[in-house]
Amino acid sequence: MSWHDYSDYQQEAAMEEFLEEELRRISEEPVFYYLAVFGDAIEDRVKRCIEQAQALIANGYPGAALARAATGIEITIRFFLARPLVQGAFLSDEWAELLSRKVLSSRTAEDRELLPAILRNWKMDITKVKLTDGSQAWEQIKMRVLPSRNDYVHKADNASVEDAQLAIECLTTLLTQVVDPLATKIGFTREQTGCWSVVNAKNPPDFPNLNPPQTFTRQDPFV
Repeated sequence: MSWHDYSDYQQEAAMEEFLEEELRRISEEPVFYYLAVFGDAIEDRVKRCIEQAQALIANGYPGAALARAATGIEITIRFFLARPLVQGAFLSDEWAELLSRKVLSSRTAEDRELLPAILRNWKMDITKVKLTDGSQAWEQIKMRVLPSRNDYVHKADNASVEDAQLAIECLTTLLTQVVDPLATKIGFTREQTGCWSVVNAKNPPDFPNLNPPQTFTRQDPFV
């Protein structure tokens, strides 16, 4: 390879890297904005589901606890993951809503694989997320937690404490091992600000206050 060819190769590689980075940035912008605006309201509801599910177990109502934790799982999947991430693929609000609902329907094997496919596009593999007993969180959600909740709600089946505890663990695992890493990946600073709607700027160490935090007006997607 001549020096001229090598120079052309370097320029092409640099251009490809630049275009890839720009496409990534453009696709992340709608995801970032959605979560910055709606993230706090979504998180409030999900945390309330966890707290209420734990209280219901403690008071001897495992079925209600299972239902509450499963609702938290559905909110997390639909509003923290499926809805914002498919909007990042330049889909309209209507398509994003349709796909996020389809992820939760799980009527077919293809439906159940929608969320893993969406997350893989963001370099995240939900099928590798494990619970404390080593089982796969996503497998437990789609094959045990949601079916058990449906049987409790629609068939008046009994629900065990173990079912409710599993649902709570699946929900907390989704938050800590999927939602939190995603938030950090796309630029949120929740460990510093304690919220989604305030994002610290990336200032140089010598000038930590050079640029102020970016603040977004909070909205509730359920209103």
